[in-house]
Amino acid sequence: MADILKLEMNLPKNIPKDLSDLLDVMVTDFSAILRANLVGIYLWGSLTYEAFDEACSDVDCIGVTRRDLDEREFSELDDWLRNKGEHNRWVQRIDMRFVVDQEFLDKSSRCCGFYPYTGRLVRHGSDGNPIIWMNIGSSGITLWGKDAKLTAPQVSDQCLTDALLLELNYLKEDLASKAGDRSDKAFVHNSYAVLTACRILYSAHHRALVSKDQAYGWAIETVSPIWRATIHGARENRLKHRGLTTAELEQDAQRFVDFVAREVKRELERSKPD
Repeated sequence: MADILKLEMNLPKNIPKDLSDLLDVMVTDFSAILRANLVGIYLWGSLTYEAFDEACSDVDCIGVTRRDLDEREFSELDDWLRNKGEHNRWVQRIDMRFVVDQEFLDKSSRCCGFYPYTGRLVRHGSDGNPIIWMNIGSSGITLWGKDAKLTAPQVSDQCLTDALLLELNYLKEDLASKAGDRSDKAFVHNSYAVLTACRILYSAHHRALVSKDQAYGWAIETVSPIWRATIHGARENRLKHRGLTTAELEQDAQRFVDFVAREVKRELERSKPD
């Protein structure tokens, strides 16, 4: 069953077997829990860019439902994620949200999410993030249900612009909240911010999405040489996955994100129709 499922889902060839097994069980169990409420389950992120790194990549998933999860569904999914976490190492890397069909870009819609930093399923409002759906529409992997390309909505140019600016604000807020934090988590967030800023800058220039590694390669060749040490250091630190965030690293990341914010706004102004 796992081999057939892998072929049908077109999973990356280098995916670890225990992750493939987890996705197999997830499809079987989630479809049983959600029943007629489930529209589809999809992968996005590094797994869909053939950029999955076993040492540091998250397992980005999204479940589409016909309505918000009821209490039974929520409780059973939460129990599943907690219990499976005791037996499969990849559960702690799962970044999964459940969103309502046809409300993907609606910030007033309800959403449930299981994230590496929560370790449990939580209810919250949707951020209406179109970047996820651009990814799913172009290269998303269908685990179950309606084909990813048919599920993803069309994302307007203005919607993408708003999302890029919002992502930059998220990065600034995250870096500010981690100032003075010397934990491994802060170290990872620091490198994540720099590499994500590279992706945002690429998207502002090309109106398309790429992996962190692709954005890194483009940024190294494109931005001013004064930023290359910061960008290269972020990539090296991300692969380490642990370390000490020095004051210098903090300042470098904050300055680079500020630089990208200015460049993005300049690019958006330049590309506006006359």
